[in-house]
Amino acid sequence: MLKIKPLLLMGLCVVLLTGCRGNFSDKPAVHLNPNLDVQPKVTAQTMPITPPAETVPWGSNIENRADALAEDSAYYRGQTASGAWVNSIPVTVNEALLKRGQERYDIYCSSCHDRAGTGNGPVVKLGFTPPPVMWDARVLTYTDGELYNIVTHGIRNMPAHDKQIPVADRWAIVAYVRALQTMHTATLKDVPETKRSAISK
Repeated sequence: MLKIKPLLLMGLCVVLLTGCRGNFSDKPAVHLNPNLDVQPKVTAQTMPITPPAETVPWGSNIENRADALAEDSAYYRGQTASGAWVNSIPVTVNEALLKRGQERYDIYCSSCHDRAGTGNGPVVKLGFTPPPVMWDARVLTYTDGELYNIVTHGIRNMPAHDKQIPVADRWAIVAYVRALQTMHTATLKDVPETKRSAISK
């Protein structure tokens, strides 16, 4: 009985192996799940969908993303078409923008700069190099475009925030930084005459 089992096993192997002759068949392949045969597909390096309106298509036909955004260079890069930094924020500055800027600043910037802009945030208290005070003379000389670029790409020890902060929110942060600077550098002459009486002396 013990000799029969090995013989049966060998015979079964021979039968199975003779079926794998490596020849091509004219018969269609058997598909247990044919769903994938008819799915929509695209070839490599092609857009899978039509780009939504007011978006920038990004693909192999565009060598530089900055070139794709050149139509509104001031908004997306903080620079004019000639490469000069824009002097003022290219969006309407209002109370809503400032509130949004304060909210985003508190989330992304206050850990280093602190909420007042003094450069003494929680990260600095742990021993990291403090950033400059927001109303430092050097910082005050930056144009709005330069501030936007710093938020976008970082500077020295400050990391880039282009992946975390959308373009509109970066400009909102710039507007709020300008508000912080004005709070510490403005004089009574900067206040409209109709409002000066409300300021205690």
